[in-house]
Amino acid sequence: MDFEQLKTFLTVVDVKSFSKAAEILHITQSTVTTRIQTVESFYGGSLLIRDKKAIKLTPLGIKLFPYLNRQMDLWAKSKQVALEVLESPTTFTLAGTYSIWRENIIDAIKQSLSPVHTLKLITEHSSVIIDKVLDGTIDIGFVYNKPINKNINSFTIIEDTIGLYAPTDIPIDSIENIRELSELPWIHLNWGYDFETWIKNEFEPNYLEPLIEVGHSDLEIKLINELKGIGFLPDGMVKNTNLKFKKIPITNQKTFPKQKIHLIYKKVRENEDILNNIIAKFCNY
Repeated sequence: MDFEQLKTFLTVVDVKSFSKAAEILHITQSTVTTRIQTVESFYGGSLLIRDKKAIKLTPLGIKLFPYLNRQMDLWAKSKQVALEVLESPTTFTLAGTYSIWRENIIDAIKQSLSPVHTLKLITEHSSVIIDKVLDGTIDIGFVYNKPINKNINSFTIIEDTIGLYAPTDIPIDSIENIRELSELPWIHLNWGYDFETWIKNEFEPNYLEPLIEVGHSDLEIKLINELKGIGFLPDGMVKNTNLKFKKIPITNQKTFPKQKIHLIYKKVRENEDILNNIIAKFCNY
């Protein structure tokens, strides 16, 4: 199976028609049919259900479709990389979740790059970052949860503490027990495996639901401000972004979780100079 055959298959799936796909790709309908047959032969089974009304994926096609889509993305990415290497300085791609781009991480990266390198920073979910580190489309990733994968190297670059914060003008100076959060406008964000495990253990035997659960640090901060709410935030983030929040002690709470940020990269690349230069900047971070 080659690039044109895969492209043809994905086009047919997209437009749900052999004839429309032929028109879009500027090929004959018989060529479309031949290419689809080649793809199906490669996988040893039918991927499309053909009828007069539309084209549908078979159960095998449904299972394979996300992988074939990703394969096309990789082909496109490889072409982009080739162009970047031939026409411009080498692009080095780093990715992190939105809330990770802090603590002068970018400055540490920039100091490690030579003038012949172009820095590209992208924001993604941790699971996507791990997948793209493995397939080589991301050079270095920053994630909260350390991946358990023999093909990935990782080490901790930041270990922050997490505290409970609220706007300075709300009439709450402390709470006695963490379970009181259920009675407050609690805005919750999962700050990683260690944090989520800690908070669920503290709520034993029954986990109490927050007022709102979000997936983005900026949204958590916005809602804490607008709803006069309360929520857990990394101490370093609050300090470095000058948020007008106050820390709310939990008087009966002896320990708080640590929030770790891990730098990850593909193990087979551990001897690359540029990658090691970046890693060295974080050794004493």
